[in-house]
Amino acid sequence: MDEAVTEGTARRWRVPVAVALVKFALAAVLVVATVTVARDLVSALLGLLVAVGLGLSGLRDVLMPVRLEADGEGVTVLTGLPGRRKHYPWAKIERIRLDQRRRLLGRSTMLEIDADSDLYFLTQYELGAPPAQVVEELAALRTGR
Repeated sequence: MDEAVTEGTARRWRVPVAVALVKFALAAVLVVATVTVARDLVSALLGLLVAVGLGLSGLRDVLMPVRLEADGEGVTVLTGLPGRRKHYPWAKIERIRLDQRRRLLGRSTMLEIDADSDLYFLTQYELGAPPAQVVEELAALRTGR
């Protein structure tokens, strides 16, 4: 499931197409379930609102799939719903590490980037690669090895 792309010395990590397709499929199932099962207006509106949110999230994954780019100069991160790109030179990157936490039924592992006064968390589903692998590749790009 490695969706990273190499262009020269630059690397890009992107959302796999399968993730967007799953979001679209879940949104469609939720719409059908809401229309057939909802017994009142409030539950119908809530179900449709969640389905629209899933659909918009899938659409963002298709239109702006690259979540992280890095090269010898620094790191560029996709931020916010409109998909603005924010570039940080390596000198502004304070820390790149794995954020591992215990959740209800397991562990979650995310890539944490602490840049300037901003903090970013990226999951494997956003990167298309295991966060531990991305941390290693970012370290190599940062040091030029």
